[in-house]
Amino acid sequence: MFKGNGRLIDIILVVFISTFIGMLSGGVAMYSIDHKIDKAYDYRQVSKIKEIDNMYNTIVNEYYDEVDKDKLVEGAVSGMLSVLDEHTSYMNQKAANNFNNKITGEYYGVGLEVLTLNDTGILVVNVIKDSPAYNAGIKANDIITKVNDESLKENDASFFTRLVSKSKDEIKLLVSRDGRELDFSIVPEKVVIPSVSTNIFDTSGKKIGYIKISIFAANTVKQFSEKLNKLEENGIDALVIDVRDNAGGYLSSATSILELFMNKGDVLYSTESKTSTIDRKDETDENRNYKVAVLINNASASASEILAACFKENKNSEIIGVTSYGKGTVQETIDVLDGSKAKLTTKKWLTPNGNWINEVGITPTIVAKQSEVYLKNPTFDNDNQLEVAIKSLLK
Repeated sequence: MFKGNGRLIDIILVVFISTFIGMLSGGVAMYSIDHKIDKAYDYRQVSKIKEIDNMYNTIVNEYYDEVDKDKLVEGAVSGMLSVLDEHTSYMNQKAANNFNNKITGEYYGVGLEVLTLNDTGILVVNVIKDSPAYNAGIKANDIITKVNDESLKENDASFFTRLVSKSKDEIKLLVSRDGRELDFSIVPEKVVIPSVSTNIFDTSGKKIGYIKISIFAANTVKQFSEKLNKLEENGIDALVIDVRDNAGGYLSSATSILELFMNKGDVLYSTESKTSTIDRKDETDENRNYKVAVLINNASASASEILAACFKENKNSEIIGVTSYGKGTVQETIDVLDGSKAKLTTKKWLTPNGNWINEVGITPTIVAKQSEVYLKNPTFDNDNQLEVAIKSLLK
């Protein structure tokens, strides 16, 4: 929550409502674990598990007030997970739905990110390109005052989110913009969240491609491949891959992107569980031989670190920036309770050379701290780290 001009503003994203701290607590991989019966189950733990059951019944029967039994069970599951590592966590149904939207890279809605303005309406802070809202002409800083003729002055952004996500019909919005009231009609549909963006820099007679990955979502590989092909059609001589502030995502997405560049048989990374270590090798015939530089910072984590480590150790690529976050573990998701999920750390991951970077990070080959000028005004022209990457590719 933010406080501004004496008013409390609750941030609620239409894309995902609860604060999504990158993937720093999520991570490299998001699989699903089937519930399995442990053949080596320790029956001596039965009495301890019975204590949980006894406590549950005592609370239900003896607590002075009415008890929400679902919340008791949720608290028990959350409590067990909380004593493990920092990346193992519990997500209630709402958080799980928001997490799924982000990691799958798409959701059903109109493509707006909004804030609640108490006693005023809903402030639009971002409009996703090519979404229904974008195509209808909704703009950032618009204030939505009514939805289907119902005032939003007494309702918050969560109300708006629920209504939009459930509606299959046209939605009417009354918008205040620069003192004018505007009417919009929008039909919710599948909104694809962009996770890849590109550019080309012509310098010293060379074309340097630039491709930024904001998250390794389920649909990132498709976006990356399409964007990369367009860059190559324009005749790029080298490529910068930017994973700064990319906190991770699906391991499979990072793997597929790496297979576009590495040689068949190269070890991309290894995973180490309690019982085994498995090398994940490039199994494709596709590769690329032009030079690649990778941009990282201290918020580059998980899958981003796998990508940087693979280029560093397999391709001898320049890694530019500052030491990355240092998350060398893999999380898998478990469906629990009614629509909620747990993220459980199940493995370590190792670089192609067998290094575990947990709490250490990927050390750049060229150290370049981001300039204050860029932090105040983040443009390509002010991006000193990008400038270092381009110069390294021109050598």
